[in-house]
Amino acid sequence: SKSFAALIPAIITLTVFLVINAIMTGVFNANLHDLVYELIQKPLTGLGSSLPATLLALFFVQFLWFFGLHGQIIVNSVMDPIWNTLMLDNLEAYQNGDALPHIVTKPFMETFTVGLGGSGMTLAVVILMAFVLKKKQYRDVGRLALAPGIFNVNEPAIFGMPIVLNATILIPWVVAPLVVTTFNYLVMAAGLVPAPTGVSVPWTVPVVFSGVLATNSWLGGLLQVIDVVIVGLIWYPFLRVLDRQAEPSID
Repeated sequence: SKSFAALIPAIITLTVFLVINAIMTGVFNANLHDLVYELIQKPLTGLGSSLPATLLALFFVQFLWFFGLHGQIIVNSVMDPIWNTLMLDNLEAYQNGDALPHIVTKPFMETFTVGLGGSGMTLAVVILMAFVLKKKQYRDVGRLALAPGIFNVNEPAIFGMPIVLNATILIPWVVAPLVVTTFNYLVMAAGLVPAPTGVSVPWTVPVVFSGVLATNSWLGGLLQVIDVVIVGLIWYPFLRVLDRQAEPSID
């Protein structure tokens, strides 16, 4: 009975939208898909390609991760349709030999944010933990997290350091991705580094390689190296504070 009951709202929903689409086609010589694109998707696509919207999305990724929630999945569920549309626009323009219309696309977000060691761009962080910090706890976590971090898997660092609910490193955790993304956007807008062509590069491709593949230029890989250095410079003072903190006493 529950299976048949579920058919009723399904039939009503399909009927309503079928009638609306028939009216749009017969009266206005258009269709519902075009209406949704013009009124909803097109404005959202324009908004999603802007630097402020990108920084806002990144802020929520970092903020949610700080509380142990997978910010990447939560935010991407909203932004992926927009970023993928922008990616296809770039790919079409690149294939036609035209100027790339967008800087922010899905490959931009995958290659120049997640592609720097995972959410939060933590490749530089695990390198500093593994080879610079003095506490055995952080050295061990850094060395364990280094191999996954090369392939942009950073849960060992997020939960092993830990980054989750660690107020000492909240500032670099949030600020570093915003600074680096702004830097990348401005560099590409100035034409110093080409924007991603629209080729979808898997997010697990290591740094440098993913930058070259995404932009079809060695400058993309060089930009990633510069990004890693910037992240390391932002994080280093906070990691030193963390390294010098006294171990909690156990009575």
